[in-house]
Amino acid sequence: MRSLVTTLAMVLTIWLLAAPIMSGCGDGQVSDSNTNSVENVKRDDAVEMNTVEAAEDSGDNEAYASMNEIREAVVNILGDNYWPDKKLTKEELETETGISEDMYDDYFAEKQSVETDIDTIIIIKAKEEYVGEVESILNEYRESLMTKYKDRPQELGKVEASRIETVDSYVSFVQLGADTEAAAEIGDEEVISVCQQENERAVDIIEKTLFDE
Repeated sequence: MRSLVTTLAMVLTIWLLAAPIMSGCGDGQVSDSNTNSVENVKRDDAVEMNTVEAAEDSGDNEAYASMNEIREAVVNILGDNYWPDKKLTKEELETETGISEDMYDDYFAEKQSVETDIDTIIIIKAKEEYVGEVESILNEYRESLMTKYKDRPQELGKVEASRIETVDSYVSFVQLGADTEAAAEIGDEEVISVCQQENERAVDIIEKTLFDE
């Protein structure tokens, strides 16, 4: 009996000594597993966050051509048929059209310096909340020119052929055509046709230059 009691006591002692060691190993394994899991989740979250931020940056900071690049593209495509040679200041633009500085982020405006010729190009990078208003103002500007030149067929033909085009926040007024003397000898409709062709070429290259950037 004493031998059995002694044996049981030894077994109990061994079990009591071994239990903390076994428990410690188990806790260490769980701790390591949880730590790796948390770290993996953090890394996954970081990758996802960077991906979302990159996508947002790509959309918000979409690059467009500068006004100088747009002008250069129009001049290159029209060559000698590009006649505007006087850049308008912000003040002159507002006086000419009614578009004030608070409506846009950038602009380019140029017209013929000779009063008898009315070739004009205006490109407004409107603030988002003013895109519609800028379009309306340019339409009113076009209507005012129709009235102004109603008794001058050649100039009126250029106004009638003018284009107002909006690409995203860019609103353009294009009134080109260069020399229409030969067309005028054929008739008013020929003047309009010639100017429409030049305006179409200008609008096309403006859009292409914006989207190619």
